[in-house]
Amino acid sequence: MNNNKSASTPHYQPEIKPRRMAFDTQPPARKYTFRDNSLVSTFFYALSALFPDGERFFIHSVRHYREQILDPELQQQIKGFIGQEAHHGVSHEQLNRAIESLGFPMSKITGAMLKRIEFLKTLSHSRQLALTVAMEHFTASLAEFLLKNPDILDDVDPTIRQMLIWHAVEEIEHKAVAFDVYRRCVNNEFMRKRVMVIAMVSLFSRLAWYQVQMLWADRHWPSLREWREAWRFFWGKRGILRDNMKGLAKFFRTGFHPWDIDQQALIENWQQRFPDVAALQR
Repeated sequence: MNNNKSASTPHYQPEIKPRRMAFDTQPPARKYTFRDNSLVSTFFYALSALFPDGERFFIHSVRHYREQILDPELQQQIKGFIGQEAHHGVSHEQLNRAIESLGFPMSKITGAMLKRIEFLKTLSHSRQLALTVAMEHFTASLAEFLLKNPDILDDVDPTIRQMLIWHAVEEIEHKAVAFDVYRRCVNNEFMRKRVMVIAMVSLFSRLAWYQVQMLWADRHWPSLREWREAWRFFWGKRGILRDNMKGLAKFFRTGFHPWDIDQQALIENWQQRFPDVAALQR
């Protein structure tokens, strides 16, 4: 495959800028910070538990192919991707410690995640990169929802809200980097689609199991009200996972590229829309 070909495409490509953020990572005032709903809150806590070692795995999978990329533009994008993902991992480690102080077994969960990563690293490098492509698409779709509907975070702990907004912006900025590396160095459409199916089954199974562990540790049994609210939050007319499925369906089109989903308006001038988050940049 000719990696000397220019990385330029007709797709929009924002600057991928790693940002150091000064988050005041203290334990949330409310244990279940998302609307006092344990099911919604532990979903996001479980995601946070996945991020540190998950982000490092993404870096690992892309870095393996870095020397094969001769195009300077894509090389620069890879550098930005690695920087952003590294900052995400560190910030979520701090958040995870704050959540653990509330009584949730975050260390146990992140330990299980680390063992999972060790297994994933025994797979072929092409499959590792395909998994990164799949997860980057999933997180970019979540990011799109959060930036389109920031009001769902109005009642959330301020630091968690700020971290999610910052993370969402950067996930969209670098959403095509692993994909472009995959297309140049692997370019197996069947593997890309197959790995996405496996990744989503594994992801949601693990998230659910981690939620169970958190709720069990807290001896909390979600009420009927919480189940109803959680169903609406995830799968209702304005549900975050319902919306995510739209982007997931597009991923399975042959020839798909992440910037076929236009999210440009969500990240341009984000500092003006979220000045409190922008002010945290060091």
